[in-house]
Amino acid sequence: MTYALNFKEDDIKNSQIDFVRMNIKPGQLKLITEMSRYICKEISVPELAIKSAIMYVLKIWQEKNNKSISEIATMTLPKQIIILKEFFTISKEHLKCMLLQPKEKGEIILDIAFERAFKFYLEYLNRTHK
Repeated sequence: MTYALNFKEDDIKNSQIDFVRMNIKPGQLKLITEMSRYICKEISVPELAIKSAIMYVLKIWQEKNNKSISEIATMTLPKQIIILKEFFTISKEHLKCMLLQPKEKGEIILDIAFERAFKFYLEYLNRTHK
């Protein structure tokens, strides 16, 4: 079931433009695309908006940690999971700022969608790290 959320249209458009301008490695783009598609199955929002929220987090994380996203692949699996959970949380909060009314209901739906997406990602990690 897909839930429809009301977002500030200008914020969504601006975030999509920001994503298009970013320089992304193919591996990163693949993961971002997979996660965005999964989240879009849960909520009715343009996939590009989800991608831009994820890219926003990647940019913030790189600046905060003075590291490249590509370094995450060399970290231990538990550390990768902690970092990805942080990414999911910040992306979700970023989207919450773009919500219109009914804001509380939209926030709950975003919480559920992002938790399901994170579970999907953990299952993906489990399959690929055997």
